[in-house]
Amino acid sequence: MDPKHFRVARLISLFVQKQITEAELQELKAMVNDFPELEDWLNDSGVKMEEVNERLAYYHSLDTKAEWGTVLNKLKEKEPKRNQVKTWWAIAASILLIAAIGGLFFRSEMQRQATTEIAPGKNMAVLTLSDGSKVLLDEHSPQSIADGKTSLEIHDNLLDYSSSSTEEVNIHKLEVPRGGTYQIQLEDGTKVWLNAESELEFPSAFIGEERDVSIKGEAYFEVAKDPAHPFKVKVNGTEVQALGTAFNINSHLHGQKVKTILTEGRIKVSESGQHKIINAGYETISGQGDIQVKVADLDEATSWRDGYFYFNSKSLNDILGEVSRWYKVDIDLQVPPAKDSYRGGIRRSESIAAVCKVLSDLTGYRFVIEKNKLIVK
Repeated sequence: MDPKHFRVARLISLFVQKQITEAELQELKAMVNDFPELEDWLNDSGVKMEEVNERLAYYHSLDTKAEWGTVLNKLKEKEPKRNQVKTWWAIAASILLIAAIGGLFFRSEMQRQATTEIAPGKNMAVLTLSDGSKVLLDEHSPQSIADGKTSLEIHDNLLDYSSSSTEEVNIHKLEVPRGGTYQIQLEDGTKVWLNAESELEFPSAFIGEERDVSIKGEAYFEVAKDPAHPFKVKVNGTEVQALGTAFNINSHLHGQKVKTILTEGRIKVSESGQHKIINAGYETISGQGDIQVKVADLDEATSWRDGYFYFNSKSLNDILGEVSRWYKVDIDLQVPPAKDSYRGGIRRSESIAAVCKVLSDLTGYRFVIEKNKLIVK
């Protein structure tokens, strides 16, 4: 953050608390050239103060519900001690500055009404059976599904193949649309969580020497241990092999990249004739002709499964992609996105209005909802 942001935030704080000196007031007024919004704000501090209080009260309420605070605490734990003071003062300054000088609030009642019509995602998927027929899986799903001699059970939003005893093997596909998430337990006991706009293709039972599945989008795997039958996941030209382990695969990244984060065990990642073997706590980036390995942020792998948006050094494009998929909104980016990366998060059960408030404070952009479109200004 530019040092002048710290200074103007400090001066605004003094002004709001009526502790500013005459010299400091003149310094603040002189900053109008850098922050044009200050001119109107200084001339109408009563109204702006209400907005500041409203925004600060909003953050306090999130901390009370252990939502915003929980995610930020995770980030704080990862921050080297020498950088903690600077990082958290930067966040505080940013919030105060943006909240104070205006331009980032949802002012019209029409906008407030529009945001209430866009609900967060829910447990929902479509299962394609061997004959091509499709079954919608949601809160109204039947408790069992038959495909030939194969009988499947559904309980607690989990599609369960592990109790199926038929020798007949069919290829099935589970598709999770925008605004959805779903969990499945495969015939071998492997558990898979699918994020929004993702799909898993798999056999109703595993036969032969390998257990092969393929995915699109993002999925988290807890693989059942069976050393004699390697478990392999194929996605965008990348193959991930595991014996018994847990990992997250995400192909929603820009540039056809595939990120695999290993949270438990050991995996072998292969692409274009090369491979890398990594241990828990590391991640790979593949999909571009090579495989990069680095230390992973394990919370990134599990946060969406546990119900959080979690932004740790993510670009605006990646963040907006997650929001678009979860709330089923189209993105209209009316300004060139900065090359910055952002840190923060919020529960995925929050309204899109709450998410937009967080994003405006993180990025400095203005977010407006019009019908099913999220406009970034």
